[in-house]
Amino acid sequence: MPKRLFMRSFSHQVAISKLLVPVLTATLLGLSGCSSTPTQTTSKPTTQTQPAQLSASKLLQMANQAQSPERESLVLQAAQVYIASGKYNRARNLLVDMNTDNLPDQAYIKHTDLLSAVALQEGSNFLAHGILTKPRLEQQWQAMEPAMEISLRDKRAQVFALLGEPQNSVSERIQIAALSSDKKLLQANQDALWQSLMSIPFTELQQLSLSGMSDTARGWYSLAAINKNNQIDLEQQREQLQVWLRDWRQHPAHNNLPSDLKLLQSLIEQQPKQIALLLPMQGKLAEAGEAVRDGFFAAYFQAVSNRRHTPEVRQYDSSGDVIAAYQQAIAEGADLVIGPIDKEKVTELSLMPSLDVPVLSLNYPDTPPAQPLKGFYQFGLAVEDEARQVARQAFLEGHRQAMVIIPSQEWSERSARAFANEWEKLGGVVVNRSQFQSGANYSKLVKDAMQIESSLVRNREMQELLGIPLQTSPRSRSDVDMIFLIADPAQGRQIKPTFAFHYAGNIPVYATSQIYSGQPNPRADRDLNGVRFNTMPWLFDTRSPEKQSVAQHTKSAAVYGRLHALGADAFRLYARLPQLEQVPDMRIFGATGALHMLEDGRIEREQIWVRFRNGEAQPLPMVINQNELQY
Repeated sequence: MPKRLFMRSFSHQVAISKLLVPVLTATLLGLSGCSSTPTQTTSKPTTQTQPAQLSASKLLQMANQAQSPERESLVLQAAQVYIASGKYNRARNLLVDMNTDNLPDQAYIKHTDLLSAVALQEGSNFLAHGILTKPRLEQQWQAMEPAMEISLRDKRAQVFALLGEPQNSVSERIQIAALSSDKKLLQANQDALWQSLMSIPFTELQQLSLSGMSDTARGWYSLAAINKNNQIDLEQQREQLQVWLRDWRQHPAHNNLPSDLKLLQSLIEQQPKQIALLLPMQGKLAEAGEAVRDGFFAAYFQAVSNRRHTPEVRQYDSSGDVIAAYQQAIAEGADLVIGPIDKEKVTELSLMPSLDVPVLSLNYPDTPPAQPLKGFYQFGLAVEDEARQVARQAFLEGHRQAMVIIPSQEWSERSARAFANEWEKLGGVVVNRSQFQSGANYSKLVKDAMQIESSLVRNREMQELLGIPLQTSPRSRSDVDMIFLIADPAQGRQIKPTFAFHYAGNIPVYATSQIYSGQPNPRADRDLNGVRFNTMPWLFDTRSPEKQSVAQHTKSAAVYGRLHALGADAFRLYARLPQLEQVPDMRIFGATGALHMLEDGRIEREQIWVRFRNGEAQPLPMVINQNELQY
């Protein structure tokens, strides 16, 4: 199964699946009193006591006095108690010490369920994948109680979604739906299933909808293709949805459509009829405003050429009094304002006591409002979004100890703070942070960061102590398993090779989009081989009609490509804002990334992942196993 390009927030995926946990817990607790194999009833009070009433220490005391298979059953029950109380380390220690080859089938199933729960909780996703896909487990499905099968399939669905196997995740979710009649569990499962479907590219959804799999699966893939392919054209999406509802009357989704599709009719009725583009037409930001405008109208005229519904659009100059320009736009009939792009102007609008019509700003205020302003939506190319995504991706791929290397600039400081906050929230540790000035001695920067001098000193001291020459090589610090680098292409080409020179060439380097110029340069970029970075799909989309239109009809420099993408996505978003606000799980798959709205009206981007290989920037699968890397 090929892995996918779009990176969803893995905490979001886990959060959806965790909705199943309260529903499953009550059922599974009923199983916790069952031994792994049937045991004879005795008069001993301890064997009659429900495990939920016993402490883990008491269960382990009993295990020390018991014989197999009762001993293993009691240890498993103790591990379950530890997990229920959040003591995952203790549970893991018990579980990994058990020889699963000697466990009876029912005990093996329970061990798999518990150890995979610990692995997922700790973010050890590759380990969880290995536990949950062992051949022995595949042979046990027919013998399982439904509650245990649901629990295991839910964990499999989680880990498949996390590690870029959405089709496998969908398959597990469909199996879960067939096993349960609990309405809450079924709804949470369907929500998670839909998110996995939304991570699959449209062309693959089309192919899967025509495949020879079950009717239920084909119906889901067909519905997902309708949702993924019509994110600009609401009317066309509604028409295709009506056809689907006619053809799939027996499908589970027929009477319970995903939340984003339920809102289609109201979106069509309420979409803006007149939009005001509030962009700078004078001053230092005039060219940036022009680039955003060009991207917006490229998408607009593409919609016109496809005979889609389009609003009237009027442009206003935000260079002067932005409040006056906003009020003028309203007076002239605007029912949505898009812009401005200047942070100061965005801040002015965010401080208004109320808004007469909604605003989709194309930047973020310097300081977010104390209370979210109703109708104030924020969308931009924030470096903080990229940094947070680096943290989530690196953590997902198994790293825990990060080194941060950034230039001494205000925006990179903000990016580093965003990375560190997200990294530590996930459970990672920042072990070192270094800053550099442009043109600095990059070899010394890396040498100091990797503590090479300390290694040299230790070697000299050892030789002096022994009084003989030693054949030793300095070693880099061992407490770093990933590097977060912020640098432009010229800086990165000098910094990256010095890691190998200073014995740290095997430590993976993650970067933000600034590392790539946007233009292929294989000869120069060979020095960046192995660097992974996140960036917007626009840079690698060769089929985008909006991108082709911009190239044909504008003379903007390549540096404005990202602003063209911003403008194009502003058009994609304008009619979907209420939908994004009401359905937090929804994504718009745009030119700048997969877009979703946070609670405060801020739209966050999840970009694609790219790696330099042989000097070329190549899009990557969703998740990379470090053991599979080849440069």
